[in-house]
Amino acid sequence: MTKRLFLGIKISNALQAELDNPAAGAREYFEATASEDCLQIINLGERKFIGRYMEDGFPVAEIGEVSRTLCSMLKTITRGRRIEEGDVQIYCS
Repeated sequence: MTKRLFLGIKISNALQAELDNPAAGAREYFEATASEDCLQIINLGERKFIGRYMEDGFPVAEIGEVSRTLCSMLKTITRGRRIEEGDVQIYCS
């Protein structure tokens, strides 16, 4: 497979400002080396997204848990920004 699925949210200008100035100790959530517990920032065309790639064959039943974890991590990074599970989308990159 040449394309991978990415679970994440679009980075708006407001979210980018919060990512540029994250909560103390939260930068490790998206600037650490590529680990399972780390979020990634990707570009798809001119848009930027933050989230994580899904492994091939990832169980559908676990996508909800990954979405909730992503929202929780972003809430920590942004000092409480409201991130709804509906904001999380699946993209193909």
